[in-house]
Amino acid sequence: MNKQKNAGFTLLEAIIVVAIISIVAVFAIPAYQNTVERNRLKQAVESFKSDLQLARTKAIKRSQNILITRTAGNAGAWCYGLTAKAACDCTQTNASAADFCEIKRVSGNDFDSTNLISASGNSSFDFRRGTIGANGVSFSTDNYTARVVFSSVGRVRICTPAGTTGLPTYPGC
Repeated sequence: MNKQKNAGFTLLEAIIVVAIISIVAVFAIPAYQNTVERNRLKQAVESFKSDLQLARTKAIKRSQNILITRTAGNAGAWCYGLTAKAACDCTQTNASAADFCEIKRVSGNDFDSTNLISASGNSSFDFRRGTIGANGVSFSTDNYTARVVFSSVGRVRICTPAGTTGLPTYPGC
């Protein structure tokens, strides 16, 4: 009796495994890339929304207006900042500079491949009632768009602009 032990895989078995992995990768990689893109956009809009809510809370708590400045840009070349001063520059990195956003400063570099496509400008939360002028800020990636809308009574919400492909978790604007 001559018994042989199998010590490995045959070439045919290895080729079949590689083929199966290749087929799965062809379908999985694009879906994964879309998921990453949606999550980056969701992070950016959720961050901006929570920072607006922070600004409103700080305005009421400190009894002073809080200014939100923003600079539009593409592919992470944008920023926004919060300050209690008359003005601040969200691109300023020197904390001792007069125009530094002392409450918070957020760089678009933290949200790779997202765009802030709203007009640059300032908005301010009034400390007496926590109100702000009605406005909104749009964020986008190559395939998706979302908008953070703030109403004159201080309500902040996220929505999908009409005619765009938005994130499935947010209603239309």
